[in-house]
Amino acid sequence: MSDSPARRRITPASLPIENLRRRPFRTTALTVVVTILSVAFFGGSMLTLNLKEGLASMERRLGADLMVVPQATSSKAEALLTNGNPSTFYFTRDVAGQVSKADGIAEATSQTYIASLAAACCDEKLQIIGFNPSTDFVIEPWVASQYDRTLQRGEMIVGASVNVSVDGTVELYGRTWPVVAQLANTGTSLDNSAFISNDTVPQMVEASARVSHRAMPKEYADTAVSSVLIKVKEGYDAQTVAENIKRLNPEFASLGFVYPGGVTASTKTSLDTLTGYLAVFITALWIMGLIVLLAVFGSSVNERKKEFASLRIMGATRGMLVGIIIRESAMIGLFGGIIGVLASSLFIFPFSGYIGNRLQLPYLQVGLPAILAMMAITIVLATLVGMAASVLCVVRLGRPEAYLTLREGE
Repeated sequence: MSDSPARRRITPASLPIENLRRRPFRTTALTVVVTILSVAFFGGSMLTLNLKEGLASMERRLGADLMVVPQATSSKAEALLTNGNPSTFYFTRDVAGQVSKADGIAEATSQTYIASLAAACCDEKLQIIGFNPSTDFVIEPWVASQYDRTLQRGEMIVGASVNVSVDGTVELYGRTWPVVAQLANTGTSLDNSAFISNDTVPQMVEASARVSHRAMPKEYADTAVSSVLIKVKEGYDAQTVAENIKRLNPEFASLGFVYPGGVTASTKTSLDTLTGYLAVFITALWIMGLIVLLAVFGSSVNERKKEFASLRIMGATRGMLVGIIIRESAMIGLFGGIIGVLASSLFIFPFSGYIGNRLQLPYLQVGLPAILAMMAITIVLATLVGMAASVLCVVRLGRPEAYLTLREGE
C-alpha cells in the first residue's frame, strides 16, 4: 500500500516541490505570470525572425533592378513583389520591345500577369505569371534549382501554397493543367502563384473565356505583356535607365516604373517599425512581470516566517533556506517557460500563413534549428527571471536582522 500524502516522506531535495504543491493558488498565479512573459517573448521573437526571413527571401527572389509596367499599375506591381492581391494588367509586346532598346539595359525580359478565379487548388485567387524561359533571369534561376527542363506549352510550375492533386495537376478555368514542379516556400505572394510559359498564355485566356470570365480581350492574348523586368548595366542606376526609356517615345512618360530595391527598402522600414514596437511591448511586459514576481517573492518572507523558523529549529542553515527558495523560483520559471513556449507554438506555427497575409509583409517560417534554439532561449530566460525574482527574498534572509524575523515565527 502506498503512503498517504500526510505520511509522505519529505527530504531536503523534495521540499521545494512540496512547498509549491501545498500552495496551489500562489504557485499557479506565479506560473501564469511567467507563462505570459514566455508567450510574449517567444511569440514576438518568432514573429520577428519569420519577418526577417521573409524579407531575405524576397530580396533573393526579386532579381531585377527595374520593372516597367502600364500606366497607373505601379502599386499593383509592387504588391506582386510582397503579399498583395492577384492582378491582371498589360500593355502590348511592341511596347516591351521598344522599352528593351533603351540605353543602360544589360538584360530584359517580359512577364504577363493574370489573376485567376477562385479555384479548388487554392485558398485564394491564384496569380498566374507567364514568362519567357529563354530570356528570364528572375524566375528561371529559382525554378532551375528544382526543375532542370524547359517548361513546355500547357505545363505549369506552382508555388508552395498551391494544392496539387494526387495526379499532379491543378484545375483552373474548368480545365486540368499538368504541374511539372512545385517550388519551395518563399514567404511572398509567389507561393500562391502559377508559372507558365508565354506560349501558354493564349491557352489560359481562351480557357478563361469558356467560363464566362475572359482574362483579357481575345486580340491581346498573343501580345499582352504586363511588365518588362530590367537588369541595368554596370555604371548605370535604375532611375537613369527609367529616364532613358521615357526619352524613347513621348508616350512612355506615362508608363509606371517600379524599383524593387526601393520596395525592399520600404518593406524593411515597415518591418523595422513593427519589430521596434514589438520589442518595446515585450520589454515593458517583462519589466512589469518581474516587478510582480519580486513583490510576491519579497512578501513571502513574512508569510513564511513559521515555516522558515521550523526549518531552522530542525537544523536548516541559512544557506539551505536560500537554496529552497531559489529552487522553488527556478521550478516556477521552468514550468512557466515550457507552458509559454507550447502555448505560443499553438498560434505561431499552424497560423503562419494567416499571420503573413494579415501583416501584408513577407513572412517565411525559419528552419527547425532556429525554432529549437529560440525555444531553449525562452525557457532558460523564464527560469532565470523566476530565480531573479527570488533575489529580494534571499537578500532579506541574508540580513543580520533575519534571525529576529525567524524567531518571531517560533
